Amino acid sequence: MLDLTPADAGARDGAAGMTATPAPAVAITHDFMEIYGGAERVTQELTTAFPDAPLTAVLGRESVARRMGVADRFTSVLPQHDALLRRYRVLAPMLPAVVKAHRLDDADVVLSSSYAFAHLFRTRNDAPQVCYCHSPLRFAWSMTGHYEDEKAPNSAARMAFRAMAAHNRRVDRKAAQQVHTYLTQSPYVAGQIEEFYDRRAIVVGAPVDCSFFVPSDEPPEDYYLICGRLVEPYKRVSLALEAFRALPDERLVIAGDGPAMAELQAMAPPNVTFLGHLEDDAVVKAMQNCKATIFPSRDDFGLIPVEVAACGRPVLAYGAGGALHTVLPGVTGETFPEQTAGCLLDALRAFDPGAYDPAAIRTHALRWDRQPFAERIGAVVRAVAAGAAIDEAAVTLA
Repeated sequence: MLDLTPADAGARDGAAGMTATPAPAVAITHDFMEIYGGAERVTQELTTAFPDAPLTAVLGRESVARRMGVADRFTSVLPQHDALLRRYRVLAPMLPAVVKAHRLDDADVVLSSSYAFAHLFRTRNDAPQVCYCHSPLRFAWSMTGHYEDEKAPNSAARMAFRAMAAHNRRVDRKAAQQVHTYLTQSPYVAGQIEEFYDRRAIVVGAPVDCSFFVPSDEPPEDYYLICGRLVEPYKRVSLALEAFRALPDERLVIAGDGPAMAELQAMAPPNVTFLGHLEDDAVVKAMQNCKATIFPSRDDFGLIPVEVAACGRPVLAYGAGGALHTVLPGVTGETFPEQTAGCLLDALRAFDPGAYDPAAIRTHALRWDRQPFAERIGAVVRAVAAGAAIDEAAVTLA
């Protein structure tokens, strides 16, 4: 548990016959906990840092809350119906109003873990908010064109989608002005926050449990790995399927589940294996044993490349977004310049997974270890709760 009391407070207050300053009352908010993915791992670290804080999600599964260890303090605003959990994205135009109508109990600070609507939550006493922003709302800002192409098959649908995206941009930007302090995981997202919200963000990194993601003593096996949530067009797993169709002697293993699972299985060549959802131990084993992991998406940060690096294995990533900061070409893997199957295929043909030092790869990953991350978050929350200035130099991940 992270101690939120200054290190010398107990001795000082004891000498004066006073009690120690209590930790701030924190309310944690999250977007959608339908499956356990990267955003949920980050939120889990926040709940570990603040073990008394209630967690409220717009929508979530009790099973995911149990996996995060927060079932006893978790609330889902929307009912946990399977049909709703599968199709909640169609409710996007209405969700801002739903969130704003749900007032949280009084707190000293709201700590939101947001890539959609979690930063719209407010407490009854209008507590200041620290927002850990994974990304500004993607379909409204950075990926509008991608989502329009995927979700709007005709001109009428495109007009409706554009109107919805414009409405959500207005609501989202207005909500952003009410956030006290923005935190984020990478300079890439900090740039988006500044561009879309006209707000500065402190780059505190993202948490990876480097005591859990560790190298194996065994040599790697003969397969490439893709790991993560199967959501298209966001994750672009289809690019890898097309590339491996032209590499019949190579094996690709895909670990993860999501709404695009059936579509991707239908288009996969015979040398691709889908493992579905894996528990954490099996995920680590898959990372340890792969000869390399492929990361074809443009993620705002992307925990997978760092988790794989903590296991000592290289990554071949699309050279954009967070991968520009987490993958070091020539040291921890390589990047490819265009998000196309052909470009990935060329990169795979030139890639030598045995050319990288596992110890150097892991050393790079240790920059994002979970305990320093919790300390940085704790320092920011303490300062905001006390109305004090934030020591940005101390909490920024260089």
